[in-house]
Amino acid sequence: MRELSGLKYAEMAKSIAKMKQCTMPDELQECFSIIISKLGFQQFAYMRFARNNVDIEHSIYTFSEAWKIKYFQEGYDQVDPVFIEAFSTTDTFFWSACMPEFAKGQEAFFKESTAYGIFNGLTTPLKSNAKAKAVMTIVAARTEENKDMRQAPPATVAMIRILSECFHQVAIQILVPGDLELKPRQKQVLTMASYGMSSREIAAALDKSEAYMNELITGILHKLGTQSRPAAVRRAHELGLLD
Repeated sequence: MRELSGLKYAEMAKSIAKMKQCTMPDELQECFSIIISKLGFQQFAYMRFARNNVDIEHSIYTFSEAWKIKYFQEGYDQVDPVFIEAFSTTDTFFWSACMPEFAKGQEAFFKESTAYGIFNGLTTPLKSNAKAKAVMTIVAARTEENKDMRQAPPATVAMIRILSECFHQVAIQILVPGDLELKPRQKQVLTMASYGMSSREIAAALDKSEAYMNELITGILHKLGTQSRPAAVRRAHELGLLD
């Protein structure tokens, strides 16, 4: 994490202008990744939640597929201290695996996340409207420089807040249901899941490994912004993605 000397006001304004020109999720993802790298961050995750609950409605992120699969398979979404804090505050906050108030009782979670390049970061709760919420988390890997860091410079926090708010406004405009598509294999697997077939049964029917099938289904859940197969099936039917 770097001081803001490397990202002055004029460059920040230029970065915001570039984000506002993005018209596709992939384009916005690439643009934001370049911006945060100038502040010493390597990854981010943006999630917008459905009204009145915590089901993910839309998301854009750069975390690895391996970490995303492990995160949900291990049930970390239920105990993630950062995620929990994001739903109890309205302010951008700094967190780190070296901070006892976050790591206590969740050492296994933070050990795993650090192995995937997620050691500390800044999280910004965002509002879509009166009843919906979004969260932006920007993270850095563990280094000699930040291994004992327990707070971020105020100027960095303010900058991340501004950039996250801009990202959020652009994401609201471009993340619409019409953008969603399922690849033929994803549609096939989700259709079979809608019949009540398990991953093992689907894998056997398609002559694939069960591990591959679980990974594919996890990708479908993320694409549709849901956290369970039944919810993904319902969402796909609502959007007309299944025959």
